[in-house]
Amino acid sequence: MQELVDFIARALAQQPEEVRVELEGDRKVLLSVAGDDLGRLIGRRGRTAKAIRTLLRASHGADLEIVSDDEDAIAEPE
Repeated sequence: MQELVDFIARALAQQPEEVRVELEGDRKVLLSVAGDDLGRLIGRRGRTAKAIRTLLRASHGADLEIVSDDEDAIAEPE
């Protein structure tokens, strides 16, 4: 399960060395990437993230959460 997400994320990321994949509980995978790669892994309108989640659910019945290592990459709500 983690290997699938790691393979896809590293292929899409510009900084593949910054990709971290961890298992949270039985059915949740946490994907952590560099701030610059966050948009690439989410994709336009979330299509890339949705596709990765679909593959993960179909193959392992698990869910995916994508976070950034860079705190400045995510805007704070006003």
